[in-house]
Formats: sequence, C-alpha cells, structure tokens
Amino acid sequence: MILPLEQNKLDSSKIKDFKRCPRFFFYRHILGWCSETPNNHLVFGSAWHDAMEHLLLNGYGENEIITAFDKFLATYRQSFPPETDELFKGKTPNNAFMVLAKYATHPDYQHDHKNYETLHTEIAGSVAIDEKRLLYFRQDSILKDRKTGHVRSREHKTGSRTWGWEEQFLLDGQVGTYSHVLYCLYPKELVDGIEINGSFFLARKTDPFDFRRFLIGKTEDQMQVWLSNTAYYMWQIESEYELLGDTDENDNVLYAFPLRDTSCQDYGRLCEYHDFCMAWPNPLQRAYEPPLGFKVGFWDPTIGPAKKTFNLEKKGY
Repeated sequence: MILPLEQNKLDSSKIKDFKRCPRFFFYRHILGWCSETPNNHLVFGSAWHDAMEHLLLNGYGENEIITAFDKFLATYRQSFPPETDELFKGKTPNNAFMVLAKYATHPDYQHDHKNYETLHTEIAGSVAIDEKRLLYFRQDSILKDRKTGHVRSREHKTGSRTWGWEEQFLLDGQVGTYSHVLYCLYPKELVDGIEINGSFFLARKTDPFDFRRFLIGKTEDQMQVWLSNTAYYMWQIESEYELLGDTDENDNVLYAFPLRDTSCQDYGRLCEYHDFCMAWPNPLQRAYEPPLGFKVGFWDPTIGPAKKTFNLEKKGY
C-alpha cells in the first residue's frame, strides 16, 4: 500500500522527517512502515503528556499528583508491562512518579495556576500556509497570563540529557507551527510565544532529575522565514510525489524520495531503514508487505482525542 498525497496530511513532524531524509519519509509516511517494537521514549512521552495535562487542568495538589500518575500509567502500560521496567534506566514509571511530585513542588512552578489560566489543552486542527496548502497540528496547551492577558503555548517535553537541549528548539519547525497557530488565534501584541517545558530523566546515581523551562518568542520576520520554508518543503514533498507517480517497480532504481546519506545516524543510532537503503536500489520492488519486525501504521495528525479543534485561515506577516 502506498499512501497518496491527498491522504498524507502533512504536519511539522512529517516535514521534519522529510528534511531529515526523503527516503526515510518514503518508508515511514508513504509505505507506513514502523517498528513492531514499541519505543520507550515515544510511549513515555505520550504518557507524560497525559499526566501533565491533568496537572494543568486540576492543580498540583497531592491527590492530583496521584491521579496524574494513574493517567500516566494507564497509557504507559498499554505498551510496557511491569516486567519491562528493569530494561530502562531513566524513563520508568517509578521515576515518573518522583518527577511528577518534584515538578508540582518546584519553586518556579508551584504557583503556575495562580499565574496562568489554562484556556485549552489537547488542541488539534489545520492552519493555512498559503492559498492551496494546509498544515495540520496538535498542540499541548494554550495558557493566559492572569496579570497581562497575554497568551502562550506550553509544550511538554521529556529528555535523557540536558547538554545543548534548548538550542534544538530555537529554529525548530514545530515551534514555528505553534507560533503560527497563536498568531492566527490572537492579536500579535498578546502573543508571548512558545514555552518549552522540559522534564529530564537522567541515567545517573546522584541528582537524576532536572527541569528546564524557557520561552521562545518569534518576530514577524522570523515567522515570515518559517512560513516561506514550510511552503518550500511542502512543495518539495509534492514534487517528489509527482516523480513517484512516474516510476514503478520495474525501474532499476527509485529516483523519487532519494536517500540523504548524511542523515543515517541519530544520537549514534543507525536509522531503522538503513539496511533497506543498503540492499534495495528500488524499494518499490519490496513494497507489497513490510519486512520482518515491521508493521504498517500511518501517522495521521487528525486522528486521536482532541479537546479543542481549530481550522484556521492564513495570517500574513
């Protein structure tokens, strides 16, 4: 099965995968091949979002910490039973409970509900990039400063290391997407920006937990750059789809969605499709079923629970 362009709803995560490597995008988002083995980082992150959402909506009291952990556990245990906990060092349920308690009593965070009103959580929808392109999104929260009336999006992240962590978000396309949504929803003078809310689970014996929170504000010029770049990469994906339509399994090589040979490693780990790129000049000859250890599972940003949905028109900068 090959997912056609009209069904491949693009969001910032898919565009990031394309920028990483077009052939990676082909395997993951056109063939839909993904590992049958659940990823601890992804599952833990999803469960952490559920816990953070509960705290945002209900406060940081002791009972709410326990309920937030229950929500975390309900999501996490769908993929990882208790006997797998010892396989992981930092991101474990026991550590999640301790970090939730530390987060709720952190001197910089404990007055969050006094300082901010939670307007929305689990936001989804689409926003126009230009006259013919829609970008889909899922956003953690929108908060309102009780003193100034300004708004910001608080995005929850988990990490296993702190070195250089902040810099990765400054030019990140996802931050641009969230900023675009805020600018489409509110007057520009009321938008503070995107707050990255990081909780760290560090594989070390002393001081194994840490927190980082910082705000990224985008100027109109910076937003124009993001808008132009996003439209460009969406156009590139469309162009590769057109090229894919002119190829078939009888071709010696697949010219569409070429591999990017400088993106085969991520934090020292080989790309999961590396062996396929080594062995198959034209993966269309093997596209009729996923290889051993893989399954078909397409990521659709419009599927899944959302408490608030927006379908927004383009805003100029």
